[in-house]
Amino acid sequence: STIPQTAAAVKAAAGGMPIAACIVGAETGVTLADKLSLELGVRSNGIFPLGDRRNKSVQQRAVKATGLRAVREALGTTWTEVKDFVATESMPVVVKPVE
Repeated sequence: STIPQTAAAVKAAAGGMPIAACIVGAETGVTLADKLSLELGVRSNGIFPLGDRRNKSVQQRAVKATGLRAVREALGTTWTEVKDFVATESMPVVVKPVE
């Protein structure tokens, strides 16, 4: 289903009652709730302009863009892409999945 189709289904399920909010039930639903709340016209966090706000790398770039200190990071999908970065860091190194 598309976001407009999902919004239409939510409106139909509401049966004419006003929809006051779109509240996410789990971290995995944040991106959907952001898009759906905009489509429903309710209060929203909106769409984060730098990318998926759940993505830790996106969050760090947003922090850096404001001039604040942020963590050093390497983003990759394979060990080869990050091994040189890891070799320069003191242990322990924190690994977080993007999705």
